[in-house]
Amino acid sequence: MNILAIHKNYNTQAKCLKLLESLRWPDGVTCTYCDSDHTKPAKGEAGRHSCRNCKRTFSVFVDTIFEDTRLPLPKWFMLIGLILNSKQGVSAKELERNLDVTYKTAYYCAMRVRIGMLMPETKLEGIIEMDESYFGGKPRRAHPQKNTAYLSTNTNKRGRGTSKISVAGMVERGGNVKPKVIEKLTKRNLLYMLKQYAKEDTSLLMTDGFRGYSNLDAYIEHMSVNHSKQFSKGITHINTIEGFWSYVKGGLKSFKSVSPKYLPFYLVQYEWQYNHRNYKGNQFEAFLTNALQREKELEYWKAESAEEVKEIAYP
Repeated sequence: MNILAIHKNYNTQAKCLKLLESLRWPDGVTCTYCDSDHTKPAKGEAGRHSCRNCKRTFSVFVDTIFEDTRLPLPKWFMLIGLILNSKQGVSAKELERNLDVTYKTAYYCAMRVRIGMLMPETKLEGIIEMDESYFGGKPRRAHPQKNTAYLSTNTNKRGRGTSKISVAGMVERGGNVKPKVIEKLTKRNLLYMLKQYAKEDTSLLMTDGFRGYSNLDAYIEHMSVNHSKQFSKGITHINTIEGFWSYVKGGLKSFKSVSPKYLPFYLVQYEWQYNHRNYKGNQFEAFLTNALQREKELEYWKAESAEEVKEIAYP
C-alpha cells in the first residue's frame, strides 16, 4: 500500500482504530487482561472498551507497540508505510522531515516498528545456506603526524579476526532468511542457532570452509565449498546468503551510523523485507497483524543494555 492510499483510507483516528480492532479482534472485542468477550464500549473516550468480567477498561493498544503513544495514528500509519516501502531503509531524520515530528519521536517509533517485524517462529528447511559476516566501519588510516600506536592494535579489518560485530545468517533457497548477532562464532553457538531455526530431518546445509561448521555433520546433512579453490560446485554454494549480506550492508549506508547495541533491530527490519519480497497480499495489513501480537518490549526509546536488545530480538 503506497503513501497516497494510506493517507486516503486512514486519514482519521477513528478509521485507524477501526482497522486495528478488526485485525486484532476479527471475531469481536475481547478483554486484553482476562480474555473475556463480555465487553462494551467505554464512555468518554473513543476506542476504549469496558470489561464486565474484570471491571477494567482497555483499548486495542494494550500490550502492543502502540501502547502509551501520543502520536496520532494517521501519522503512525504514514511512518509505517514509509518504512515498509523503503527497500534500502529510511533514517529517523528523513522521517522527522516528512512527518513533521521531532527526531526523538521518529527514532522511537521506528524502533517500535522494527519490533513489530519480529518473527521468532522462523523454521527453515530444504537447502539451507549458512554464513557469517562482519558489520562495522571501514578501517581508517591514521594521520602521519599523529600518534600511530593505534594502528598496531586496530583490528577493524575485513573478514575473520576483525573487531567488528559478527553476525551469522541462514537462508532457505527460495524461502526465508534468519540473521542473528553472535559475539563469538564458536561451534557451540553456531550449532545452537542451527537447532533453533532449522528442521534437520528435511534439510541440507551448505557452508564455506570455516572451521566453526566442521562439527555440524553429526546434526544435519552438510556440504561445504572451499572458497580458496572455487566459489561454487554445482548446487554447493552460499551465493544466496552472501547476496543477503550485500543487500543489508548496502541498506545500512542510508542510516549513516548505526549503534552496535541496536544492530539486531535493524537486522530484523531487513529480515522482514527479505522474507516478504514476494508477498502478494496487503503487506501493510500483514505488518499490523504481526505488530499487534508483539508486546511492548521496548518500553522506553533507549534500551538499558545490548543484552536487553538481544533478548527482544531473539526471544
